[in-house]
Amino acid sequence: MSSVVLSIASRQSREVQSRAVAAVCLQRHRELERTKLERITGVSGYADQGANLPPTLDAWYRAKPLPPGRIRLRMTLPREVARLYGLPATARLIDLRDMATATDHWSVAVLPTMGGHIVGVAAPDGSGVGVVWRLARKANDYALRLSAEHGLPIRTVQL
Repeated sequence: MSSVVLSIASRQSREVQSRAVAAVCLQRHRELERTKLERITGVSGYADQGANLPPTLDAWYRAKPLPPGRIRLRMTLPREVARLYGLPATARLIDLRDMATATDHWSVAVLPTMGGHIVGVAAPDGSGVGVVWRLARKANDYALRLSAEHGLPIRTVQL
């Protein structure tokens, strides 16, 4: 289809040609991203605007298999998955298992640390996954977004 678009555009003005080339390049780039996501997550059928990923980052984290020989799983998000969850490409995940205290309900946990803040969804048993934020305002924005998206209360946890 891209060759058809370019051949039709070749009879048009220079501006139309450049827009056609840009559209074809964008289409190819999105196709490459889609195949990368399918390879990384193992789920096919991604749309351009969203994916068939679990609804929360915590669910995605729990679905990942534990590599053999590892006691504690520490993961970095692939750039494409981070983008789909609305996180920066350099986002680091931290397991909240030993940090968040057990409660009787799900909540958004905010843990102040020396290098910033860890914000994530904490399960009633204290487990969960959080994202490390260096700036307090970005951590606050992420906590508010998680709270609004999932209808969970925000609680600050002291380490």
